[in-house]
Amino acid sequence: MRRQLLLPYVLLVIFVSVAIGWVSYRAGKDAVDNLSSRILGDAVSRISADTEEHLARALVALHSIAPDPATLPQPQEFSNDLDQLESRIWVASGLFMDVNNYVYFGGADGRFIGVNRVSSDLVELYRRDPGAPRRSVHVTNRPGDRARLLRHDDYDPRKRPWYGIAAQQDKPVWSPVYNDFSSREPTITLAQAVRRADRSLVGVVATDVTLKLLTDFLRTLRVSDNGIAFVIDGNGYMIATSGQELPFRMVDGQPKRMHVSEMRTALISRAWFGIQDWKRRDAGTREPVTLAAGQARIAAGELGGRYGVDWLTVVAVPQSDFTAGVQRSLMQGVLIAVLCILAAIAIGMSLISRVLGDIRKLTDAARRIGEGQPLPHLNLRRRDELGQLALSFSEMEHNLRIDKLTAVFNRASLIAQIGFLRRQLDQKAGERPHFALLFIDLDHFKTVNDQYGHAAGDRVLATVAARLKESVRVTDVVARYGGDEFVILLKGLTEPADVTAMEEKIRNVVEAPVPLEHGTARVGVSIGWAMFPDDGDDIDALLKIADKRMFDAKKLRKAARAQTSST
Repeated sequence: MRRQLLLPYVLLVIFVSVAIGWVSYRAGKDAVDNLSSRILGDAVSRISADTEEHLARALVALHSIAPDPATLPQPQEFSNDLDQLESRIWVASGLFMDVNNYVYFGGADGRFIGVNRVSSDLVELYRRDPGAPRRSVHVTNRPGDRARLLRHDDYDPRKRPWYGIAAQQDKPVWSPVYNDFSSREPTITLAQAVRRADRSLVGVVATDVTLKLLTDFLRTLRVSDNGIAFVIDGNGYMIATSGQELPFRMVDGQPKRMHVSEMRTALISRAWFGIQDWKRRDAGTREPVTLAAGQARIAAGELGGRYGVDWLTVVAVPQSDFTAGVQRSLMQGVLIAVLCILAAIAIGMSLISRVLGDIRKLTDAARRIGEGQPLPHLNLRRRDELGQLALSFSEMEHNLRIDKLTAVFNRASLIAQIGFLRRQLDQKAGERPHFALLFIDLDHFKTVNDQYGHAAGDRVLATVAARLKESVRVTDVVARYGGDEFVILLKGLTEPADVTAMEEKIRNVVEAPVPLEHGTARVGVSIGWAMFPDDGDDIDALLKIADKRMFDAKKLRKAARAQTSST
């Protein structure tokens, strides 16, 4: 039988390995261009979507200070009171701290208020009161806090690039890239003019996006091992890049934006020439395209048109990043084929042993079920008859052992497990281990059925069973003995005091109210117990003793309640 199984496996694996290698080589060679186009196009779309999300967040931050009149049920007068604006700007600057962490307002009279969340622990407040000659900068912890003054500066919002552009528009507008007043970093600003009912200018609300933040964002996106992604404006100046080269350089201590043709990264320069050809050929297209440029493949797509910016997303990847994968796949296929041929021999030799081993597992499982032992995890990952038989064993054990309503063990399973435990204890010479049985009966359960219905009673039983399982150890056994009666097998208990403590714990947990669909039910528990071997060796005798003690406890509880009621 071993030889009959081995030979077909070897021939089959050789045939399949050769076929897969040939098909993989042909398919990889034909599909590399289509695959690279799809990957690059998806990368451009993803980067564009994520970048536009940052632009959209900036608009949300502005509208949280100066809502769009079209979205309001009635016109609202904008207040330029700096104290009121400070609280609103505090909220707006915390909406999207990853990019739009600096939100501010510049008034037509020169007043200014801004909140810059430098980090989660450092917040700066910028303020210039009407008529004040200079702006003050504070470290603040909350609106109205001025405890720590950092500096004064000669900042006038009306002289900043974003102010004049926004003052001439009635809708939000993005400024050209400029150097920020404080950090001197290249920055773009989304600004919106705020006007009174007579159309006179109150001021401008704005939020910044630095090119460094966009560059940091792109660097979190992995294009390929050697690929690069970058964003440029309509004039070819760099906005952000995922490479190590920054989109600006320092000139006389001031940052100056880089034109894409000035970048030293060869892949960016190569992509720029391809983009120029594309824009000349397909001017006006809005869909992402993929191009071949020498030994590189590039994809480009327009970005931010609906937010007022004319940007272009570009992804460039060396051709070798794609072809190298195909070549690696081919070599891996050859290696896998050789390994599979060797493995086929080992598989064929071990197949019979595996089948016989699985049969032994099933035989042992049948024996365990008959003895009342828990069924072990068979772990037969097969789809043949043996696998179906293993599933049948698991289902059979569940149906035989588990009470369907409460999901705990049933009476037959409990008795079988006690019997198995007895046999185990008898086999251990020189020691006399103990276990205890708790017989539990629910008080007032009939009242729940009469008042709320049998569905509510079933829910109470299931809840009580779950609480009982939570109250005991993992090694203990909870079973539904019948109706509203439960039995718990406590292994290893030697002292009645331990049983009493467990009774008290169970009573505290189980007697808590049970929420129902139309009210709350409360049931009590009467508990009796018996210990092995102190109360006997016979299972039936132990259960009778525990049952009798349970009824005695129930009588005492009824008498106590009656005495309480009479007094």
